[in-house]
Amino acid sequence: MRLTGRVEQRIAKDFPGRDGQVVRELLAELVHHLAERGDKEDKERIAAATLLCSRGRMDRLLDALQLAKEDWRDVLVGAGLADAGWRERLEADFGPGV
Repeated sequence: MRLTGRVEQRIAKDFPGRDGQVVRELLAELVHHLAERGDKEDKERIAAATLLCSRGRMDRLLDALQLAKEDWRDVLVGAGLADAGWRERLEADFGPGV
């Protein structure tokens, strides 16, 4: 499963250069892990939440990735994407979806 365009754009913004490629690979691996595990939740939402929790720092991204693998709901809460208004928040931070 691939990352969405708007997540890719946010990665480029938050992690320019070589770090961006590493982040793309890590988030793609997370999405694949969640899909293989059978999680039904929106993978874009979880990837976006993980990226938001990082606040542009690799150490925070690694922590958020670990947390997302253990229980993705905690990452959604940490990023403010757990409540009813999560779609609006996602669009405000990442732009309109496809």
